[in-house]
Amino acid sequence: MGRLAFAAFAGGTTFVALGAYCLAQGRSLHIKINPADGKYTIAMPGAKSDALRAGAAVEVDGHWLHASDYPRHAVEQSQVQGYLGNATDWQVTYSGSSEHPDLIYHLRAYTSEPYGDIQVTVRNTTGKAIHIEGIRSLEATDGQILNLGGAAEDDRVLSDSWSEDRPGMTIHDLADAKQRMHRAVGSQLIYNRSSHESLFIGALTSERFLTVLRLHVANSSGNATGLAGYEVDSTGTTELQMENSVEDSPAGDQVQLNLSVAPGAEISSERVLFGLSQDYHQQLDTYGSLIRQIHHARTSAPPP
Repeated sequence: MGRLAFAAFAGGTTFVALGAYCLAQGRSLHIKINPADGKYTIAMPGAKSDALRAGAAVEVDGHWLHASDYPRHAVEQSQVQGYLGNATDWQVTYSGSSEHPDLIYHLRAYTSEPYGDIQVTVRNTTGKAIHIEGIRSLEATDGQILNLGGAAEDDRVLSDSWSEDRPGMTIHDLADAKQRMHRAVGSQLIYNRSSHESLFIGALTSERFLTVLRLHVANSSGNATGLAGYEVDSTGTTELQMENSVEDSPAGDQVQLNLSVAPGAEISSERVLFGLSQDYHQQLDTYGSLIRQIHHARTSAPPP
């Protein structure tokens, strides 16, 4: 994973039934799962609208499969222990197509912390070998994309980099996007200067894949800047390498990720943390603490 940067930017849980939704109201984070389409939403408590609405997806044999490609979306709920204590776990299964593998995500909402995490599993139920190019734990493509309680043009973005200085880490205004995209590797923080709300997303593991986050900026309309989409992928390194070490290499050296999954087998994405609050510094600090805890960082050991 890249560096974790700190930078300046200018109670209990209850469960209720709400129509077709499964809803958790935590101390600081509201999460809803909609069984009708298999998508999830997150929001600040008391907010008039959701901050984010997203689903899962997978790229199989060169073709992306989305929530809408599956006729069935089943939801199961249980109580579990996670990295930040007690949590509600939703297992959401996209299924019902003999031609497509099942797609299952586990989303955990923490009882007393303003965080959740998500991991997506692809289960090959097709009866033949398939090839995975990417697993997407967050795909937001419709509506407002991201609502942090203020105008989108007031959003600022801090993206972790592919390496220590590729590219150099800088806080950007939303409109300051290279090729209309803020891309991060590992983690990304989006902060709204008027509402002071921030969304943080960061990979908790890096066992098999690279975690690439892409915040797409829409074409400007007058002086306004909006968002066109947001995605978080467990994928390979070629996208980043094509702008660095293999930029001038022949096409044969620009090899895309391609993992074979046998019939009946499964493969999982990296686990990704997300948080929504009005304390971006605490979000960064929590993420750093979790990385130290999960990966047993030797922060107190003397230098070699």
